[in-house]
Amino acid sequence: MSTDKVVVLPGSKLPTIGPNPDVVDLLSQLLARAESGEIQSFIGTGFTRDGLRLALWADTHHDVYQMLGAVAWLQAEYIHRHTDAPR
Repeated sequence: MSTDKVVVLPGSKLPTIGPNPDVVDLLSQLLARAESGEIQSFIGTGFTRDGLRLALWADTHHDVYQMLGAVAWLQAEYIHRHTDAPR
């Protein structure tokens, strides 16, 4: 696929070919923390190479309001990093 005429909108990136090293590194760190027992709950989302949304969770944390607060903070942080941060 030729991308020479593709215009990338602000906050978007062209799909990568092969593994994304940042994602692999982050998931490796997360896996090590989960295997040690430190992480007991997880909510994650992302997109596949084909542009399909991925959303998953494993939840043993029983305070739904704390988890929702964390998700709300993550939503605001994501918006900030992709719209307000200098490029």
